[in-house]
Amino acid sequence: MAQTGWLRRMIVVFHLALGIVILYGAATTALRGGTGTLHIRLLASVEALGAVLFLVPRTLGTGALLLLLTIVLALAFHLSLGEWRGDLLVYAAGVGLIAAHGPTYGRGR
Repeated sequence: MAQTGWLRRMIVVFHLALGIVILYGAATTALRGGTGTLHIRLLASVEALGAVLFLVPRTLGTGALLLLLTIVLALAFHLSLGEWRGDLLVYAAGVGLIAAHGPTYGRGR
């Protein structure tokens, strides 16, 4: 059973690392403007909000939904520019994994 505790801790670490990395990237883009267009800053702001909600166990589901929506839109935007962003697929897969698993820390866990 020690492996189960280790796995749970690693999921917590992954959840926190993923949320923090996405939050940092989104906040940086929102504040610096990315390409400088309003819609990029707005999308990044919504993504940052989603990342914050994703990090809070009670709002994980809402945050995951916002993150998946913004990641898909960001991927579509980059593809329209001829840019491949495989990292966005990894982020989406990670968000989906954590959303499917549910919170592993906080009240009731």
